[in-house]
Formats: sequence, structure tokens, C-alpha cells
Amino acid sequence: MNIEFDIPGKTFEHHFQDVFLTEDVLTPGERSVLKGISVKRRMDFSTGRYCAREVLKKIGLPDAEILIGSKNEPLWPQGFVGSISHTKGLAGAVGARSSQLISIGLDIEKTGRVKEGMWDILFLPEEQEFLRSLTPEEQNFHTTLFFSMKESFYKLQYPLTKEFLAFTDVLLEKHASSFRISIPEAFSGKQLLPEYTAVHYTVYEDKLITVCFIEK
Repeated sequence: MNIEFDIPGKTFEHHFQDVFLTEDVLTPGERSVLKGISVKRRMDFSTGRYCAREVLKKIGLPDAEILIGSKNEPLWPQGFVGSISHTKGLAGAVGARSSQLISIGLDIEKTGRVKEGMWDILFLPEEQEFLRSLTPEEQNFHTTLFFSMKESFYKLQYPLTKEFLAFTDVLLEKHASSFRISIPEAFSGKQLLPEYTAVHYTVYEDKLITVCFIEK
């Protein structure tokens, strides 16, 4: 699939898949966590793990296994960082050696699913002010974009801080021609994160793909 990120000097690899796969692609250890879940969730999990394994192959680790942690987070092999995401019709993963990136987060969302009734639990007043300045078409795009960027940032920060952040704990701002995230209030682990984290995106059909990372 031809999905690319316009990021100069990009140091991570990615792999996306629009055909969802069965658990036959999993290792025995990965397959052991699937007991009692639906067929759809099995295919989501299997396809995400397949994408992650393809990423690891690209950066020199064939035949890897990605198990799950106590909070259902992917456990990447030592010396590697990565992130997995999926939505209806698309799954993907990103990854890099930990000698290049400290952490990375990925999210995939179908556009148009964030309704105005959800804004108060997703967006800060400053973000809502920006969204209301847009045309309806732009608003449809940017509400999904902001939601996805916050999701990818959460996936980036959790492996470092082990803290759960609400959507309104982080502030997303347009900076020049791109976007960046900051955390206005103090919280345990904030010192482990940069003051600002750039968030990047690309578009595939009716889906938005966002990624953010912290370089060494």
C-alpha cells in the first residue's frame, strides 16, 4: 500500500494493511491471549500484530513476537519501540530502534465520526474556538484530526509515564503549518516528555493517520 508520511529525515518504518487477517499469522504466544474475544477483535489484533512484525523485519528483527502488557498495551521487543492502530478497513504499525526514538504513537480514524456533542469531553476551550472558526467541511476534517492526534500522543506518552491522560489534559495547537501538543497542567511523569511534541498526519481514502514521536 502506498501510504507515506511527509516527514524530513523520518527515522521510523511503517506498514499498513487493508486486508484483515486471521490468527494464523500470529505466534503461539500471541494467539494465547485471544481466548473469549469476538471474531472481529481477533482479526483486528492479528492484522495489527502482522503489521508490527513487518515493521520489525524492515529494521532488522525477523520473527518477532509482540505480546501484551497488564493494560493491554503491546510489548515491543527490547531495543525497539512502536505503535499499532486499526479502524474499519485499515490497520497499521510504526516502529524504530530505541537508539533512534524514545517513543512513538500511531492512530487511524475514519473521518466524520466526531460530533459536536462530544466536543466538551474531547477538546479544550482554545481548541473548540479554533474548530468553530472553520467551515463545516473543514470542521468535519479537523475534529477527526484533533481526536486522532490526541490518541496518537496518548500512545506515545503512556509507555514513558504509565499515566492515563484525558483528552482535555493535553492542548493541541496549530504551529506554523503543522500541529503540536503540550500538557498545560503538572502531572506525574510530565518531566519525561518534551514541552511540545509535533504531530504529523497523512490521509488515505476516508481515513486520517496520525503519528508523533520523540527522538533520542
